[in-house]
Amino acid sequence: MNTRSDAKLNAGVMRTAEWSQASLARAFSAPAFILLVATVVAPVFIVLLISLTDYRLGRITLNFVGLGNYTRMLADPFFWSALCNSAIYTAIVVPVSVFGALCLAVLLDGRRRSRRFYEIVYFLPVTSTLTAMSIVWSYLLNGHIGPLASLFTALGLPPLDFFADGTLALIGLAIIGIWHLIGFNLILFLAGITVISGELKEASALDGIDGFWDRLRYLIWPLLAPTTIVVFVLSCIQAFQVFDTVAVLTNGGPYGATEMLLHKINTDTFIGLKAGYGSALTVVYLVLIGAFSLVQVALGNRKAHF
Repeated sequence: MNTRSDAKLNAGVMRTAEWSQASLARAFSAPAFILLVATVVAPVFIVLLISLTDYRLGRITLNFVGLGNYTRMLADPFFWSALCNSAIYTAIVVPVSVFGALCLAVLLDGRRRSRRFYEIVYFLPVTSTLTAMSIVWSYLLNGHIGPLASLFTALGLPPLDFFADGTLALIGLAIIGIWHLIGFNLILFLAGITVISGELKEASALDGIDGFWDRLRYLIWPLLAPTTIVVFVLSCIQAFQVFDTVAVLTNGGPYGATEMLLHKINTDTFIGLKAGYGSALTVVYLVLIGAFSLVQVALGNRKAHF
C-alpha cells in the first residue's frame, strides 16, 4: 500500500516538475513571441484587411470593397508588366549568381595563401550600400561618358547605353544584381565545401576525378545539394526584392521596361496614395515570397542530390 502511494506521489511530483518547466519555457519565450506577433503577424494581418478596402493615405474614411482591388489588379496591365519584369530579372540574376558563385568556390577551395584576399574582394559588394553603388554603375554603363562606351568606341562598335535603351535596361539592372549577390552566394558555398572531408577529395582524385569540371560535377555539387537549395531560394527572394537600383537608376523606365513589383507597390502606395490597392499588391508579393520559402522546405525535406 505504501509502495503504491509512493508511486502516486512520485508521479505527481514529476508532473509538477514538468508543468513548472513548461511554464518557465513559456515565460522565457513570451517576449520573443510577442515581438514576432507585433512586428510580423500583426502588420501582415493589417495589410490583408486594408487590401479589402479602398483606403487612400491621408483620408479618414474608407469603404469595404472585398476583392475589388484584386479584380482590378488582374485587369491592370502595369501589374502584369511589373510581375513579368521581376520574373525575367530573377531568371537572369539567380542562375548566373548561383552557378558563378559555385564555380568561384571550387576555384578558391584549392587556394591557401590568397584565399582570404579573394573572399574579401568578392564579399565587398555585399557590404556596400547598393544605393551609392548604383550611381557608380550608372557611370560605368553609361553609353556616352563611361569606360564601357570608350571601350566600344575603341573597338569601332556603337556604344550601348543600358539605362536609356528599353531592351537593355533590364539587363543593366541584372548585371548590378549579379555583382551584388555573387559574393554572398560564394561565402555560403565555401562554408559548405569546408564540410567535405579531405579524405574524400583525395580518394576522388585517385579515382581520376581531378579536373575542375569533374570535381564540380561528380563530387562537390552532389554533396552541396542542401546548400545549393538554400542558396537558390535565398537568391530568388533577394532578386525578387530588387528596389534600390530601380529607384535610383531607372524609376521603372524607360517606358516601364524596368518596373518591378516592389517598386510598383511603393509607387502606388506612397506616391499614388492608393493604400488599398498597394496593400493588395503587397499581399501578392508576400504570397510569392512565401512560395519560395515553401519550395526550400519541400526540397530540403527530400534531401535531394544533384
